[in-house]
Amino acid sequence: MAKNSKTTAQQPVDDYATTRVPVEARRGTFEVSMVASGFCIAMSGLFTGASMAAGLTLTQALIAAFVGNTILSFFGGLIGAAGAREGLSSSRLSRFSFGTQGFKIVSMVLALTMFGWFSVQVGFFGNTINAMFPNAGVITRVPVAAFWGGILMLLTAYYGFKGLSALSLVAVPMIAITATLGIFYAIRGVGGWTGMMTIEPVGSVTLAQGIVMVVGSFAAGASAQADITRYAKDEKAAWISTLIGYMLANSFIILAGYITTLATGSGDLPRAMLALGLGIPSLLVLIAAQWTTNDNNLYTASLGLANIIKISRSNIVLILGISGSILGAFGMADYFIGWLNILGIGVPPMAGIILADYFVVNKGKYDIESDEQLPAWNFNAIIAWLIAGVVGYFVKWGIASLNTLVTAMIVYIILMMFVKKKKEEGI
Repeated sequence: MAKNSKTTAQQPVDDYATTRVPVEARRGTFEVSMVASGFCIAMSGLFTGASMAAGLTLTQALIAAFVGNTILSFFGGLIGAAGAREGLSSSRLSRFSFGTQGFKIVSMVLALTMFGWFSVQVGFFGNTINAMFPNAGVITRVPVAAFWGGILMLLTAYYGFKGLSALSLVAVPMIAITATLGIFYAIRGVGGWTGMMTIEPVGSVTLAQGIVMVVGSFAAGASAQADITRYAKDEKAAWISTLIGYMLANSFIILAGYITTLATGSGDLPRAMLALGLGIPSLLVLIAAQWTTNDNNLYTASLGLANIIKISRSNIVLILGISGSILGAFGMADYFIGWLNILGIGVPPMAGIILADYFVVNKGKYDIESDEQLPAWNFNAIIAWLIAGVVGYFVKWGIASLNTLVTAMIVYIILMMFVKKKKEEGI
């Protein structure tokens, strides 16, 4: 009994990284939605919108944001629903499809990908702070700003979902208000909506390319949606929070980048706000938008590694957060972007295999209590993953992340049906 009490006491610290989130620890729909929104509101979304401004009209930009985020909501919502039903993270869900040893490869790829982007984003944060406030002293020098930015992001990730939630409940409304203020001033500067509608986008970006940009910018994040929604009280809450995160929050930040680019020539909303005389609001948007996304990157990385190594999740956050902040501060993480893009190809098909295994092969239900009886390796999952990765790397048409996800699902289902048939025939 004492052993059980100790385990229970330790679980909140490790944020149920290797076990299911119990019913009594689940959170309300609003709180989970705020965390999901904070994850989606990122500087990368602003630059996606800025890229779309090179050719798309406002109507086309709206369509691209709607279609792209509908796709993200669909597969992110499915894996999020699985996470809510079972109370498990994306890494832990993959244990049932990849095996008790095979899932460690999945966890490592997810951890390395998210840790890498955490480090890159820390460096980007330092560069942006320095560019916006070059004369503010030592605190805005690139290495210094990157390091203190990384430490801020580490702090909330350390406390797990509770930390992500505490930040998001404050930061998401603040971003919405200050970003709206910046958009208002930018539009007013070109003569209001009338003047805005007369601006002709210059560039060759097509509507199809715009949709690809939206999906590609957050496909890896959607694949890890269960890391957030495992805290949802039920499947409905998981779907609602996912839809709010993508259809509202992600669409908002993408369109903010688009509108700012047309109105001011810069898709960097904080920098545009600074140019309009909105110094403090621009700083708040920059810090909050980076913080609410990058602490999620670190959080997902820690959940992945906690399933591989015998170190508490909170200590993993400290190790990854400090080392990632150092890498980002001195620009070393930028050298890994090519490798991160290659690793990122492997994340959506992982989600596809989880979805196929959970909803098709296992009919939407896992026997969590008997997971120790699972095979060490499910080579059908490994094969499907590898084939999907090859498709993602070599096939250049369509949406690479979606291509790999669908390919992995189809190949995995076919392989599992073949195995089932052989078992029924007694071969």
